[in-house]
Amino acid sequence: MVQQTQRADRLAARRAQEARQSRRRRRLTGALSAAVAAVLVAVVVVLAVRAWSRDDDGTGGVDPDRANVAGEVVYRDLAREHVSGPVSYPASPVPPVGGPHDGAWQNANGDVYPEPLRAEHAVHSLEHGAVWVTYRGDLPPSGVDTLRAKVAGIPYRLMSPLPDQPGLITLTAWGHQLTVDSAADPRIDEFLTAYTQGPQAPEPGAPVTGGRAQP
Repeated sequence: MVQQTQRADRLAARRAQEARQSRRRRRLTGALSAAVAAVLVAVVVVLAVRAWSRDDDGTGGVDPDRANVAGEVVYRDLAREHVSGPVSYPASPVPPVGGPHDGAWQNANGDVYPEPLRAEHAVHSLEHGAVWVTYRGDLPPSGVDTLRAKVAGIPYRLMSPLPDQPGLITLTAWGHQLTVDSAADPRIDEFLTAYTQGPQAPEPGAPVTGGRAQP
């Protein structure tokens, strides 16, 4: 009888010890899980803050001093003075991406013009943050319609034909230009998104209405 009691006591003690060890393991596992979760949360927060810091400068991640779209060309140190007469723009690029311009800007409130524009007015619109979409006469009507849908009614965009430009379709912002061979090229949307009221504009937010309304 005594031996049975002793065995029962030893069994109870062993079970109690195992229970204590199990509780310690669970506590340790819980603590480790909490620590890992805290580290992961900290990493996510740091990455989010870094991403926010990059984009919260008002540029949306667009660097005005470099090409942000594959194939675009960047031009720097462009003059900005106002003139009252014609400007002898360089032979390239066409259309001009900046330089001296007329004191009156071309309306660029999603305006689609059926005829070529006077560059001196359009360049002034670029200074205010507009993107100028131009195309040659051999662009199929379906391509013209595709471009029109990307411009019409959208502030700080304008569109016009330009028969003597070397590329089929050219997108121009102040100091930035992209030429493509198809209205379906996805880089058109990339360029428009990057530079419509983009950080490249010397006078962002300046008006693009109330200016010249005719070609």
